[in-house]
Amino acid sequence: MGKPGGGRAEISPRILSKFHIINYTIPTQSNMRKIFETIGIYKFQAFDDEIKSLAPDLAIATINIFDIIQQHFLPTPAKSHYVFNMRDVSKVF
Repeated sequence: MGKPGGGRAEISPRILSKFHIINYTIPTQSNMRKIFETIGIYKFQAFDDEIKSLAPDLAIATINIFDIIQQHFLPTPAKSHYVFNMRDVSKVF
């Protein structure tokens, strides 16, 4: 939300009192690894031990690919859809 003007309308304080501001930082690599490793271990419970042991490696490899893609596919005015987030990583799992 910006200041009123330029097509923006003022929002009354009465309605603003009904909303809360939530802010979070982008997780570190170790946090992302822990999140997706935990999901992988849970999803692989029904498989053999050989497959179960691949969950940590799959999480690390997926995050590494995610980082490489973020570095090489930068958004430009012509390619503004090159914006990636953790949701894209979660689609693997």
